[in-house]
Amino acid sequence: MSGRHPGAHHGDIHRQIAGALAALVTDDATIPPHPYLSRHLAQHAAYGNVLNDAHVPPALLPWESSAAVRRLLHHQDTPQAEQSWLTAWAALEPFLNSTDPTSRLASLHLAHHAAAFRRIPPSQLPTTSRLAGSRVSPLWSDCAPPDSIWSITDHRIEALAHVTTPAGRHVLVSGDEHGTVRFWRPDGTPAATAVHTDGGAVQHLLPLQDGLLAAGSTDGTVRIVDTARGRLISQVHHRPRTWVSSLILYTPAGHPPVLLAAHSDGHLAALNTATYRPIDLPLPVLPPAPALLTGVAPPDADGTLLVIAQDHTVSQWDGRSLTTRTHHNGQLRAIIALPATGHYATGDESGALAIWDLSAPDSPAAQSPTLHAGAITALATCTADGHPAIASAGTDGTVRLWHANTALPIGDALQGHALPVTALTGFTPHGRARLITSSADNTVRSWPLTGHTARPARPAWRRINAAAMPATHTHKPLLAVATEDGLKVWNIHTGHSRTVPVGEMPTALHWTCIDGTLVLAAAHSDASITLHPLLPDAATAGPLPTLTGHALPVTALTTLTDQTTTLLATGSADGTVRLWNLLTHRQLAVFRDHRLSVRTLAVLDTADGPLLASGGTDGNLRLWDPVTRAQHGATVRCGQHTINAVAAGPHHQGIEPLIATAGQDGTVRLWNLTSTGLTANPVRLAPEDGPLTALTCLHGPAQRTFLAAAGRSSIHLWDAATGTPLLRLVTGQPTTSLSAHLPSPDTTPSSPCLMAVGDAGVRVFRLDLDQT
Repeated sequence: MSGRHPGAHHGDIHRQIAGALAALVTDDATIPPHPYLSRHLAQHAAYGNVLNDAHVPPALLPWESSAAVRRLLHHQDTPQAEQSWLTAWAALEPFLNSTDPTSRLASLHLAHHAAAFRRIPPSQLPTTSRLAGSRVSPLWSDCAPPDSIWSITDHRIEALAHVTTPAGRHVLVSGDEHGTVRFWRPDGTPAATAVHTDGGAVQHLLPLQDGLLAAGSTDGTVRIVDTARGRLISQVHHRPRTWVSSLILYTPAGHPPVLLAAHSDGHLAALNTATYRPIDLPLPVLPPAPALLTGVAPPDADGTLLVIAQDHTVSQWDGRSLTTRTHHNGQLRAIIALPATGHYATGDESGALAIWDLSAPDSPAAQSPTLHAGAITALATCTADGHPAIASAGTDGTVRLWHANTALPIGDALQGHALPVTALTGFTPHGRARLITSSADNTVRSWPLTGHTARPARPAWRRINAAAMPATHTHKPLLAVATEDGLKVWNIHTGHSRTVPVGEMPTALHWTCIDGTLVLAAAHSDASITLHPLLPDAATAGPLPTLTGHALPVTALTTLTDQTTTLLATGSADGTVRLWNLLTHRQLAVFRDHRLSVRTLAVLDTADGPLLASGGTDGNLRLWDPVTRAQHGATVRCGQHTINAVAAGPHHQGIEPLIATAGQDGTVRLWNLTSTGLTANPVRLAPEDGPLTALTCLHGPAQRTFLAAAGRSSIHLWDAATGTPLLRLVTGQPTTSLSAHLPSPDTTPSSPCLMAVGDAGVRVFRLDLDQT
């Protein structure tokens, strides 16, 4: 199969070619297909309008080399029904880079399970969920929907805008927290070199004529950017010791449009849109507070009226006088003009959206039900299923659509962001209406707005704050998960769950055992730790006495045994490590040597008994002896800036115990325990995946030890003895916690389970270490 393929307009030919090529793909994903299939099958299927799992089989995807599946899915004319494997692959595609096919296969398996089988136990999985040759076996997933991910960024995006260049190209522009302006094509790939303003965070972007754009920053500066050429033209306005709080085009009666900038001190500045020089224009004198602006066309006059939101008040400027229109119970967070003449919408800190008519100032023309579980952060106009709509972003991580006339909700919430949504904009490239959103979770998502009302509602998803599983199979395969909806304990083999009343949402969780009873320890933001026994019949008994003593919230929990007594170790943001007797609920020891927050704890088993390892923001690693209640050996300065995670290897006869640390500098360092303390191991791991935020040791067959560490987009697996990379599991999302488990009697050291937790969800899966 060589030569040039037919053009994209020969749909029937491409459809036949895709069918013939798909028949050549084997079911075994470990067998490489012909290079032509890897490079061109997805394109043939897209041109033939059959871009689905049948024509691009899952077994081909680990070998797919065009890196165009995501773009092809984005541009397809007719969404296909069977695309679950392709959609899962598209979410991973931006992060795969040079990942080997074995890792790609395992990553695809996990991503598909997370997207298609949320909270489905293994016994209920269909045979189509399996992927021959995969070195992972997914057991449980509860993750944010991955299908809308458009891009992952290194820094938080705070502003979005859509610009059409003079040549007719659609460009999405973003501004981030470090003052960088980036340009994107409709498929999420870069359209030009980023512009670094060398100023504050870019929080406002306003499209102008001829492909130009105004950018307002927290350093009080307005800059003009050429989106067609991807370059900074000039700095046109600066007000020291303020930030730009709003940017709009304002058309006073009898005057051409002007660029109007509002500042955090209430000052307004008008600029000529041709020269971008200041102009003398009557403007109101506002109170010294950040102002949000919008220009609303009145029904019976030329130009636009200036509508201003400050704190709890909306006022109106007609060119001569400033009139207070409305007072609001909640602080106003967003205001936007609507397509209907004389109408605008407001969003406030309570999550309320209201539509207002200039001719009726006393009450809103329409009021939405309060569906956001938090403040509205931004508003944008868009088109949903051909009708004018308002999109609202919330601190709850959701985006909602509303009818622009009635403020009634359109369809279900758009769920997926794990942290507050920071910006949004409507985007209609090639006639396909979409909504682009950014979040503090550093993801940009693209939501199709055609067919939104008919799309089936998804179960509500909530950001996971903490999760924990028991370490061994001596107890049921239980998974405790804390979200803003409360704390639930799931049996991942049956899918049954039970709510545990713990009060305020926990900041950390840990399973332990007291006198044979399984107990869940929950840390809270008030620095307390509550203990919740789980009885054998899965019921929950009343909580045990609360443990108090820390001055700031507990960040890490672990269990160790002092001779015959079970101890709970806690590390806190107050810089202390504390030991507690779980039988008497008394505090036994306080270790105060960390200068900053303690971020991680681990137990190191030695021939002389367990030692407790702690690491933290001060970059130091310390060992503590639970018997002597004193530090064991000297403090180790790891040279990794902050230590985000510590893991301890198993104790084997004749083998020195091993400690590993994962750092903010993106490395894993290994340390051997000797009679004199910890010494540096020559193995140093650097996966080039940003700061490493999670780490655990896996005990493998033949006394082998494996290390798993997580970074910005992947989980990495190595042989601890040699530092040899074994597997890279691409998640596309940061992972904040990793732990190894033996959750059932049939689990062997060659197939331990890994629990991976992040803001975007929790996954539990079995690893095949024999093959690895």
